[in-house]
Amino acid sequence: MLFVERCRSGEKTQKTASETTPLELSSFYLICFHLVKQIRQRQPGVTAKMVKCFLTAAVCLWLVPCGAGAQSKYAGEPFSIGVGARGLGMGSAFHTLATGPEALYWNPAGLSRTADEQRPNSLAFMHSERFGGEVSYNFVGYTRRLSQRDTPFTVGLGLINLGVGGIPITKLPDPARPPGDDNRPVIERYVSKNDYALIAGLGRKLGKRHHVGINIKLLHERYLDVTATGFGFDLGAIFAADIKGVPLLWSVSARDVTTSFLAFSTGKREYIKPWVSGGVATADGFAVPGGLLRAALELSVPLESRRRNYRDDSRYLMSLLHVGAEYSLYERMFLRAGLDENNLSFGAGFSLRALVADYAWVGHRDLEQTQRVSMGYSF
Repeated sequence: MLFVERCRSGEKTQKTASETTPLELSSFYLICFHLVKQIRQRQPGVTAKMVKCFLTAAVCLWLVPCGAGAQSKYAGEPFSIGVGARGLGMGSAFHTLATGPEALYWNPAGLSRTADEQRPNSLAFMHSERFGGEVSYNFVGYTRRLSQRDTPFTVGLGLINLGVGGIPITKLPDPARPPGDDNRPVIERYVSKNDYALIAGLGRKLGKRHHVGINIKLLHERYLDVTATGFGFDLGAIFAADIKGVPLLWSVSARDVTTSFLAFSTGKREYIKPWVSGGVATADGFAVPGGLLRAALELSVPLESRRRNYRDDSRYLMSLLHVGAEYSLYERMFLRAGLDENNLSFGAGFSLRALVADYAWVGHRDLEQTQRVSMGYSF
């Protein structure tokens, strides 16, 4: 995954905000072009004010980071893995379809979306063993609708934890002498590294088919006696717009939109550049024998250059692309598949009234497989 690329490249972590490549710029403009085109069709419920707000936000996504100065490449990687097994099983093409607590990570606009209007509140739990169990990754979240009006507000609170345990700390039996056959390093103790993100979000439904959202997150890292604390903001919007009679959902979201930061106890500061994601998904799915088939296509662009980690532009573009599909059998059993940053992913799940359980698997080119399980309960 992405932090593996950092180890591969061995490159410096400091870079300026002006290093965004033309490839990334064109990808972002492509996202905005299609989204604005759909919005300007003035689908029912989309006002001129909404169009103006969207265009203003899109411009701000580029203007705000440009004054941030030096950035720390890959600084926010522990907080960019995604949550929930359903999203991972669909290749992480989930910014458009995410609902409930999982929307706190993917797209806060999804907080106000719900598949069951009779159960607008929900709880979610997730556990993941990444890279053959080397990394433990967990999430718990809660959402609650505050109003029963046509345009209700929904609030959410979630906690993400990523931990790596069993890290050996070694020492020399005789520190005054260099390492050698008679002075080999020995393990003194084992330690762990933990990263936390506490996320609070607010989503609102606009009309009957459109959603907007925002969240704030508190970030914390700890390793040995060094700690780091910071915060950031995410924004998102989901619009419904049909093409030739096919109901579609269009989304745009920005993670760390104002450039998040981490302040270390050592005095060091790291800055996390925004990620901009845009995509489209089938709103209701296509009828197939036994059930429905849903599909999603998304492009996630980091506003920092990572092109040098790939041999050519096509491989780099594929690393930004997320494709996923889900087959639901009578809305009770689910099979999923996707492409996540050039890695194949698969998943399955089942739903029993208000309870949903999901499983996902993804392979990696350089490390062992990742498995993820999650559960959700609506009430």
